[in-house]
Amino acid sequence: MLPQFFSYKSYLSQFGFLLLFVVCGFTISNSFALLTGKVIGLEFGSRTYFYVVQFISTFGTFFAPALLFSYCASKSWLSYSEANKIASPKLVGYVLILSILILPVIACLGYFNDQISLPESLYKIEVWMRELEEANKSILKLLTTNTTITILFLNIFAMALVPALFEEYLFRGTIQQFFTKWFVNKHIAIILTALIFSAIHFQFFGFIPRFLLGIYLGYLFVWGKSLWLPIIAHFMHNAVSLIFDYGAQRRGIDLEEIDSSQITEFYPAVVFCTFCVGLGIYFLWKKAKAG
Repeated sequence: MLPQFFSYKSYLSQFGFLLLFVVCGFTISNSFALLTGKVIGLEFGSRTYFYVVQFISTFGTFFAPALLFSYCASKSWLSYSEANKIASPKLVGYVLILSILILPVIACLGYFNDQISLPESLYKIEVWMRELEEANKSILKLLTTNTTITILFLNIFAMALVPALFEEYLFRGTIQQFFTKWFVNKHIAIILTALIFSAIHFQFFGFIPRFLLGIYLGYLFVWGKSLWLPIIAHFMHNAVSLIFDYGAQRRGIDLEEIDSSQITEFYPAVVFCTFCVGLGIYFLWKKAKAG
């Protein structure tokens, strides 16, 4: 049987299987998603087209490989990732509050990350990175501009709930768990997983905030002893961002048009939120340590 065969493999071989599962899942699901869009006659580039392709490709790239690896490693679909454990209600409460306070901090880090320029010798690489960034922004703008309340909820499902559930199952529930067993060091596992988590999004000018967010989610997983804590945090971060953007647009504010001269106006709020986030993370750690 596959689980018995898998259990005798070295950690390096198991990691090779995990990569194989992800690559196969990505290839098959994206091909199937594009085919599905054509078969049911969806207009290329439309909102509906994005929702269908997003769900199928995210499921196949992240969730399905993680499920398969989990079963091969533990003969269970859920126990390896600790998705079968319920997070503490108190920790969930802290996470819900932190999800709002952390948003200005991440946004500020993202702004400064976007200002980074590569050396002149890497000019072509920077141009390629910028083009990828603009392509991602154009998709986001298509989905979030002139939205109704109904579309906002659809966006929250497609861009907050689906990524939070499927991505966390792979990154924190599978990759971080695997690295922890391999390196027998949870801190190394958290950092390596956060690096992969940030890099795989191919948004290089948002690498730093996403990497730090990955570290935060990794420690939530360790402290909460449940995959549902980082899932909730990931979902809330994306959902609150979408809601905030929706509210700003309703008031005629385009967040993309904020320039460097206006950024300084937000510094007091960012400093305050950074202090509160640090304090909240400390309390999370204390609560987790106390059990």
